[in-house]
Amino acid sequence: MLRVILVEPEGEYNVGFIARLCKNFCVDELYIVNPKCDLKESLKFSAKGYDILNNAIIVNNFDDAIKGLSIKIATSSIADYEGDILRKSIKSWEINDIISKADKVGLIFGRESVGLTREEISKCDFLLHIPANPEYPVLNLSHAVGIVLYEIWKTKGKIRKKYVSYNELLLIDKYTNILYNLIKKTNGDYSLYLAMKRALFKGVEDDEDAKIIVSFLRKLYNKITHDEKE
Repeated sequence: MLRVILVEPEGEYNVGFIARLCKNFCVDELYIVNPKCDLKESLKFSAKGYDILNNAIIVNNFDDAIKGLSIKIATSSIADYEGDILRKSIKSWEINDIISKADKVGLIFGRESVGLTREEISKCDFLLHIPANPEYPVLNLSHAVGIVLYEIWKTKGKIRKKYVSYNELLLIDKYTNILYNLIKKTNGDYSLYLAMKRALFKGVEDDEDAKIIVSFLRKLYNKITHDEKE
């Protein structure tokens, strides 16, 4: 299942074009968070994506839009600054290596004017970046959506059907976060959690792998807390 999420879109034409793209590339769900444009006007630009936009799920906050997703992929034209783990990105052509493992994937696109906030990106599992001219790397919103959806479409039918379940990924995230909170010294250590979670998500291949990782993380947690009590 593939969900496209638009966060506070500002242009009627972009929303309409994206609905059309969702139809072109068989997107399952379109979520729109707190739209800043007239969605009725957007219908004029949606062509045969009219039904996609009519059935889009409108929510008031970011958390509702990402609920229930196995893998959440934020997008940004600002990426790969040295020392900023939050902005360390995968590239558009690498996306299938990530999403082939999950049964419920969300692609999150930000506002035309300012993109996604750091807080919103931090709630996602990966950041995706489409490289472009360094002097002008910011793509039009609908163009960016089109590029990412096409990269996914190229391997449609070739992607394996054996997924890592939502619950197992949730447990990996849970125990990674718990362990991070046990060992962190300052709030600035957040990169430890993020880097570890991304590495584990990339490395796990199926539920068997995931269960072993969860078991290891749980035993590590029990060992640390047991030793601290002695």
